Amino acid sequence: MERKEHRNKIDIALKEIFIPFLREKGFKGSLPHFRRQQSDRINLLTFQHSLYDTKFVVEIANCDPNGITTHWGKEIPKNKVTAHDVVYRMRLGSDKQNIDYWFDYGKESLFTDNYKKIANEIIELWNDAEKWWEENPIDYGKLK
Repeated sequence: MERKEHRNKIDIALKEIFIPFLREKGFKGSLPHFRRQQSDRINLLTFQHSLYDTKFVVEIANCDPNGITTHWGKEIPKNKVTAHDVVYRMRLGSDKQNIDYWFDYGKESLFTDNYKKIANEIIELWNDAEKWWEENPIDYGKLK
């Protein structure tokens, strides 16, 4: 199976399993970027797919509730900011695995739907994400 076919299948699994879960948690947005507005911050979640392999990371971050201004002066409003726009972020699964964790959706199995398994794995890591968002600092970008 080609990488593009794998990518389509993981996107379908994420849309069927993970994104409804994300909506229940108060997130808005669409693949690959999601935001949850809090009173004192915005929780960010972004999927970043490898350009060369059948893998992706889930990056999470916090930012000011009004968005950020980058160090080069670009203003990014709260409805456009992504985890890639902030410096301080974490890759979901990395703490548990003690590595720079990538979800690999290219492995095929006769007995398991690997795509659904990965979508559910992200849900299983959700408490780690919530803890990180609560305990880690807000990236304000350049102060105005």
